[in-house]
Amino acid sequence: MNNSDVSLEDKLIYAHKGFFDRESTKLYRENSLEVVKIASSKDYIQAIEIDVRKSSDGILYCYHGTLWQYIFLLKIPRSFATLQKKYHVATLKDILNAISTDKIIALDIKDTKIKREDVLNAFAGKKFKEVVIGNKSVSYLKQFKNMPPEFTKMFNGNILSVFYDLKKLREDNFKYFEIVFPFLATKNILRKIKENGLEWIGFPAVIFFSKKSYLKCVQKYSIKYLPAYFVK
Repeated sequence: MNNSDVSLEDKLIYAHKGFFDRESTKLYRENSLEVVKIASSKDYIQAIEIDVRKSSDGILYCYHGTLWQYIFLLKIPRSFATLQKKYHVATLKDILNAISTDKIIALDIKDTKIKREDVLNAFAGKKFKEVVIGNKSVSYLKQFKNMPPEFTKMFNGNILSVFYDLKKLREDNFKYFEIVFPFLATKNILRKIKENGLEWIGFPAVIFFSKKSYLKCVQKYSIKYLPAYFVK
C-alpha cells in the first residue's frame, strides 16, 4: 500500500512531535525547535502536535521521551537547565515562537502539574488558528475553562473512553475525541460521537507498527486526521 491508496483531499495533516515527514523522524529530535520550524514552513502541515511537560522550577518544555523515559525517568523532578543539558529540550515559549500563527497547535499535556495559568502565560501575546489542549484525564482538563475563544479541548482516549458522557464533554468545551484501540470503535460509539457534536480524530499513531497497517485503518474508518510521517 502506498500514499496513492489514500486520498489526502479531505484530510488534515499534522506534524506529530513536530515530524513533517517520514525522513524527518530520522534527521531531527522529536519536539525540537529545529523540526517545528521546518514543519511550520510546510504548506501541507495544518497542525503541529507537541508534548508538554513542566520542570521542577516551573518552566514548560517540550519532550515526549523514549518508553523508559516516559514511564520512569521523566517522573523525576528536575530543573529545566538539567533537562536541557541531558535531553536538549526547548521551552514551550520558544517552540511557539517558531510556529506561524496560521497553524493549529495541539498540546499533548504529559504532566498534570501544568495549570491553566501556565498555558495562558506561554501563549501570552500569541493567537494561533486553534489551540487544542489534550490529556487522557477529563477531570484534569476541567480546569481549562473560560479560555480564549481559539482554545478547545481533546480527550486523549483511554480504555474507558467509550463510557464517558459525550454530551457533557461537548458542553465542557471538548471538541476532539480519541479512541485507543480499533476494537472500541463500534458503529454505535462513532454515531454517538457525531451526534454529540464531537470530532473523532482516530487512534493514537503509536499503536500502529507499520505504515501499511495504519493506512488500512484510515481507509476502513475514514479517518480525517493523519500524522505526516505516515503519508509523506
